[in-house]
Amino acid sequence: MPRRLVAALAIAVLALGGCGEPDVDLDLPARAPDQHILDTAGVLDGSDVAERLDALADEGLDIVAVTYETPRASLGESRRAGQLVVEEWGADIALVAVAAPDNFTSTDDRTRERFFGLEPAGTVTVPRGLRERVAEERAPVLAEVNDWPGVFAMAIDEIERELVE
Repeated sequence: MPRRLVAALAIAVLALGGCGEPDVDLDLPARAPDQHILDTAGVLDGSDVAERLDALADEGLDIVAVTYETPRASLGESRRAGQLVVEEWGADIALVAVAAPDNFTSTDDRTRERFFGLEPAGTVTVPRGLRERVAEERAPVLAEVNDWPGVFAMAIDEIERELVE
């Protein structure tokens, strides 16, 4: 094999190796016993989300709720964060809301960047229709009016209806 070809292949392999997804911009602490929420954005304060997730855990379904802000807010970021959370925390499902700084409460439709995702662990089957209904249809309507406790409550209700009952 000519040296030029070998060199070109080596460069291509190195270039492709660096083209993966970016790391998740979430400082995920170790999970405390019975912890079901990591609300670094502070948008779930005063809600009953923790109690509802505790009740589902008692029924055998470990769901965690995560909110955080990052300048890299995107749908891909929320999905990667969900995958990280279910892996690192050993949860069955992660509900993740991510927004650009100050965007969880923004009312400016032109500049809002926030995303909600539902990510199951590889051991849990979540029907595609459930994920679409929650993350793509219903969550954006509630997020539009900054009802983040409502987004998480809706997701919990939908999951409970399809996976627990």
